[in-house]
Amino acid sequence: MGNDNVVNDVVIFSANTGIIVSGQANLLSGVHCYNKATGFGGTGIYLKLAGLTQTRIVKSYLDYTGIVAEDPGVANGVNIVDNIFAGSGNGIDIVQLDGPFGDVDQIVIDRNSIKGMSAKATIAKSAVQGNGSTYTADFNGILLFPNLIKHVQYTLSTSGNAFPNCALRNVSQNRVVIESSVAAPTSVYVMVDQGFGEWILSEDSGSLTSCLVTSI
Repeated sequence: MGNDNVVNDVVIFSANTGIIVSGQANLLSGVHCYNKATGFGGTGIYLKLAGLTQTRIVKSYLDYTGIVAEDPGVANGVNIVDNIFAGSGNGIDIVQLDGPFGDVDQIVIDRNSIKGMSAKATIAKSAVQGNGSTYTADFNGILLFPNLIKHVQYTLSTSGNAFPNCALRNVSQNRVVIESSVAAPTSVYVMVDQGFGEWILSEDSGSLTSCLVTSI
């Protein structure tokens, strides 16, 4: 398939690869890929052209098949949102990487409904409770790209009388470390984003700075 095509309301049966897209500005809508299953080496939709090709796949059913997007080393301008993923409980990730990516920008993988598969996303949230001064939120189980956090937003909530200062200390290996100046019963709520924002240095920061703190 070249440029500027529309594939609408079709069922693909008995093929090793359902649709191969090698052009730009194509729209696939209402496509039921009922061809050779991914577990047996098949591919539902194969996006071969690298770069920002503006391919849209909407309202489609990948029936035991998947989508392969080829762009070596680059993940830019990709949205995987508002889908339903269902599997057999074998721990297969909904999105998988075939090799490292050195250029990651404008990626959104979020708001997907998942049953019987393992979630992967570029946006994630976590809550950590404790009674100390250092709190670590580990996002390795959910984030798609290894060792990559571009944006962090966090809130530190304490139930004691103290009003601590706090700082973001580290984001290396997809683990966010928050440090408080006072040890107290605390909950820390963290949201991270891999797809948008400036790169965050993973080295330890210097002195503590103020942050958003609530006392309950």
